[in-house]
Amino acid sequence: MTADRLTILHVYPRQMGVSGDRGNVAALVRRAETADITTEVLEYAPGDALPTEADVVVIGNGPLSAMRSLGDDVARIGAPLRAFATAGVPVVAVGGGFDLATNEVVPTDGAGVTGFGVFDARAVRGAERRVNYFVLDTAYPLLPGASTGLAGFEDHATRIELGTGVRPFAEVVSGGGNQAGSPVEGAIAGTSFGTHTQGPILPLNPQLTDGVLAAATARLGREYAPDPERTATIDRYAREARATVDRYVDKAFKRIA
Repeated sequence: MTADRLTILHVYPRQMGVSGDRGNVAALVRRAETADITTEVLEYAPGDALPTEADVVVIGNGPLSAMRSLGDDVARIGAPLRAFATAGVPVVAVGGGFDLATNEVVPTDGAGVTGFGVFDARAVRGAERRVNYFVLDTAYPLLPGASTGLAGFEDHATRIELGTGVRPFAEVVSGGGNQAGSPVEGAIAGTSFGTHTQGPILPLNPQLTDGVLAAATARLGREYAPDPERTATIDRYAREARATVDRYVDKAFKRIA
């Protein structure tokens, strides 16, 4: 963060951005504005020089074909991304971006894909395909008094196998989650988290956006305090969206073969 400007690094927005993932970046920008924090969004494409500084990193959803095409570049920038996370920079990895941020993506056929290794886990394809609304109780640190209940949408056929001692991102209230033997979802590593919750997750769950921004600013010695009057409209939209999820949470979607 330079001159009171929070830098948001969006990794592979074209290749890993098929589920409205720019919405997660937009939510961070808009929410930061309500706390009088100026933001700068940097987009990283394969082959670029990776910025040496970032305050939040976002990796969106994408298909296995994209992950395979990015193999050499993933290997090149994996260590700096892990260094960001180790230094306390929140890495927000969603959908296929979460898979790619584990140690390895194991497909149903063909060679595996080495991931960034931000999360000590592996993503194994070929689990039951889950296509449904998703309700979670998150373990990610939020602002005092914030609801830990999250809502979104789940569409994947991946089993996430967490390494020993890795904390899940959330307990599953409704949905499939990691599908690895216990009703949990995603992973947490320090201030970073990975999840298959789409929607996108941050606009639907502003309290989680606040948690990410609070972690990013605390690392820089600054307090994050959004103005409730300026967040009122955002919060209302999120409540209305959440009400829809709650109303139809048991709706059965057609499974994709």
